[in-house]
Amino acid sequence: MATHKKARQPDWEATALDRISNLPINILHLILERLPLLDAARTTTLSKTWRTLWASQAELVFDDVFFQHLVSKKDKQASEVSLTISHILLVHSGSIWKFHLYIPKTLPLLHTDLWIRNISNSGVKKLELFNKPPSAYKMPSYLFSCSELTDLTLDNCILSPPLGFGGFCNLINARLFDVKIAANMSFGAQLETLDMKFCTGFRYLRGQFGCGNNIRKLTISYCVDIDWQWFKYTRNVETLCLKSGNWFRRVINLDSLVCKMPKIQVLLLNGASVFKRLRIMDKLIFLQLSVGFYDLVQTQSVICLLRSSPNLQNLRIRLYLQSPELVDLFLDKLETVDIQGTVGSRSELHFIKLLLASSPSLVWMKISKRNTIRDPREELRILGEVTQLPRASTIARIIWN
Repeated sequence: MATHKKARQPDWEATALDRISNLPINILHLILERLPLLDAARTTTLSKTWRTLWASQAELVFDDVFFQHLVSKKDKQASEVSLTISHILLVHSGSIWKFHLYIPKTLPLLHTDLWIRNISNSGVKKLELFNKPPSAYKMPSYLFSCSELTDLTLDNCILSPPLGFGGFCNLINARLFDVKIAANMSFGAQLETLDMKFCTGFRYLRGQFGCGNNIRKLTISYCVDIDWQWFKYTRNVETLCLKSGNWFRRVINLDSLVCKMPKIQVLLLNGASVFKRLRIMDKLIFLQLSVGFYDLVQTQSVICLLRSSPNLQNLRIRLYLQSPELVDLFLDKLETVDIQGTVGSRSELHFIKLLLASSPSLVWMKISKRNTIRDPREELRILGEVTQLPRASTIARIIWN
């Protein structure tokens, strides 16, 4: 009697797995990049191919999601978490292009210096470190040997470069939040974006603003110790954002500042800078103002700024007006206006009337009320008055928010 072997059923799960495993390596790397780090690490149990892929993953992201998964429902100590990260770096081979580290407020980590040393030897290009404990983290000297670094983001850290540090070779973007600079340094002449918020020790960056600098986007928010004389070589700046700190209590010669930036296209200001004359900024297309206007002098400063921007296309302004007077103004390129925090005062309505009457190319004007206005009848009053104002543009829409 002939024996009949039972037909073997295909392993559909294995087949599906093979379909993925046989994809091109670059596609597999893209799959890993889109997985949370812990899930990506679990792929090492699938096959040798996935183990090799994981070990050579170019982006390591230890973010808040990573820590939530690692610590949830477990009594994890800082030492255990640190060992987990150290093990991941230990088995890693190849380059690390991006390293993102989030240090939780309640779980200060150990061995952070060693991790920075590890990635400094791995060709890191993008480094993001967010330090949430109260005490600032002093970046180790290994950071300053990251010769291939192009993007640097630091939060609540201290920068104290070693003697003789001449700047990073390839750094393009530097974003610093609550960072203390403790010694003279430069990020390199090739730097294009410098974004500093709530930073101290700005005076140590004098070397960054030499005649060979290439800064195109400059943001200074709530910083101190700024010497405006440094900006005489910032001729490549296209976007300038200044937000007030104690330094804004001094008089700023905005005309002298912007004349050194002939390419400026985007200007964001916050503070009571007063000026009567300003040279033409013919490349400026976006202007944002968040300025307290308590008298006619400051209002005239804003009018002066608008008059000096003949090609302005987008305007965003927060109004605190009392008694402006209408003046001759022509904004033939202005297309959008975003006004925030209005209360419908006479002075505010006069200013809105001025803008509507001076902007023949206006497409829309968005007006947002201050959150203290809760009476629907008051809203209707303001909206009714605004919609009746004459407009130079036949297509201009009023958007009430």
